[in-house]
Amino acid sequence: MSIQKYVKICIVAPYFTPFVRGNEYGLAEALARLGNDVTIITSRSKAPREKELFREKEFRDLPFEVRYLRTVADLFENPVVIGTFNEIMRGYALIMLQEDYPLICHQAFIAAKLRGITSVLSSERTYVPESRYKRFGLRLFDRLYGWVIREKVDLYTAHCSAAKKFLKEVVGVGREIEVVHVGINNEVFCPTEPAGLGDREDIKILCVARLTKYKGLEYLIRAVKAVKDELNVGLYIMGRGEDYGTLKNLVERLELSCVNFVTETVPNEDMPAFYSSCDIYSQPSIIEPYGIAVLEAMACGKPVIGTNVGGMLDTIVHGKTGFRAQPGNSDEIAEYIMLLEDDRLRKKVGRNAKRRAEKFDWIKIGKKYLKLVEALEKEI
Repeated sequence: MSIQKYVKICIVAPYFTPFVRGNEYGLAEALARLGNDVTIITSRSKAPREKELFREKEFRDLPFEVRYLRTVADLFENPVVIGTFNEIMRGYALIMLQEDYPLICHQAFIAAKLRGITSVLSSERTYVPESRYKRFGLRLFDRLYGWVIREKVDLYTAHCSAAKKFLKEVVGVGREIEVVHVGINNEVFCPTEPAGLGDREDIKILCVARLTKYKGLEYLIRAVKAVKDELNVGLYIMGRGEDYGTLKNLVERLELSCVNFVTETVPNEDMPAFYSSCDIYSQPSIIEPYGIAVLEAMACGKPVIGTNVGGMLDTIVHGKTGFRAQPGNSDEIAEYIMLLEDDRLRKKVGRNAKRRAEKFDWIKIGKKYLKLVEALEKEI
């Protein structure tokens, strides 16, 4: 089998909604634009962040097909579905599995092996979950059968170098792992007419994140507290989550009227206007699988302040396209905000960021996957 045009490709994921245009959406769209017949198979369940974002909505005119399989249970945020084996028998030439622990991916892997279909496994794991229940679930899956899919899949990829390091050093994967990054659509994410944020501040900082402890938002808020006497600064935090009340109380205790929470749901295609409205984008995560919003902001020509975790180690070139602070260090974040007060530096770093983001375009990522599969088959 050679990966040419109109090859049938199946992407397998435990959850999927077109509203959240994450990895599965971008990959499927890119492979379809490259001339392939692409289908996503998934459960009818929703991931936690999807449940927070929206109610059921119908999407039409997608460049790929989505087949929702019947869900009978959702164990440890791991949906159990019916019909995976029958779905894989629909003549696919390539099966792309999103993560090694979802049961739907294991079912698809077994079916692919039985049919002699080439399989690719991608992983974004960069940390051990804080929840003991999730740790127990992952440990159980790893010991029982996770190692089988990791060792027997035809091609194993990690979303960033941090994920590869985690898989090698923590999970104990001994085989070769290729780094293939998560991408963005540079035709969608680009500088555009600003909209959405206020206009009363000289420096507007934007952060798009779930309001959870691991996103490190407390440290960004404290950094703004440290600089507000010297800068006319405004912080806009877009997102929802269980820590909303805690963060709101922190803002009130620190008497920061310049911190604004934007909690309404914004469609992905409208986000470039928000990125274009800010002067600095910041992602202060303590842990992070990747950090796609950082790339989206960079593509819109914005300097970024991130941390030394996850995909930001690959996407942010420290001192050139932005800055990376140590996780949990509000003083460092404040220092970088003060550096980027300089308008000329801010624009220069923003231009560098935009050029850097072009290297992560989804079409380039899709081509890399196909090239790796073709090389694999030549070896066979």
